[in-house]
Amino acid sequence: MTGSNSESDEEPQKQVPLKKEEVTILESYLEQWDSGSGQERNVIWKDATTEAQLKNHGEKKKDAKAPINLGRKWMYRTVVGALWKKELLKKIQDDTRVNPRKLEMMHHYSRYLTDMVNSLTEEIEDATDMAGQWNMQGVPPDIQADTARRKSKDLLVQESQDVPVHPLGLEERG
Repeated sequence: MTGSNSESDEEPQKQVPLKKEEVTILESYLEQWDSGSGQERNVIWKDATTEAQLKNHGEKKKDAKAPINLGRKWMYRTVVGALWKKELLKKIQDDTRVNPRKLEMMHHYSRYLTDMVNSLTEEIEDATDMAGQWNMQGVPPDIQADTARRKSKDLLVQESQDVPVHPLGLEERG
């Protein structure tokens, strides 16, 4: 019957199939489970599921994309933005009176960068050549330092989340 709240209308929740490693861990506890009873089985179940979860969540996912792209493909627009960044920020600050360290700056940055790129003529070819060189040979040290400064906090947060944690709160030793 449509519109009713009977259980027959609801779809049962599907369980995600276990990985081979999880099955192996659970099977290793099977003998203890068979020999135990009552409260012992509760402890065995908790131990087995905890170990399986740690195995599952302790490994990095291979297909997960890092939130921070350390190696980027340089295009002429990003080269212009990197080389003329100080001039660009100064122009935005002069025109809008927005401090470069404020979030409001981001509302203007893309538009001003586009205007700057569109106003360039000869420099576009130079920036395109430079982008090719940077992609092949690497970025100049001053640009690398600026990128490292901007991304260091996010990188530290990301890396700290990837550190394995011992179930008892102890450090793991390699």
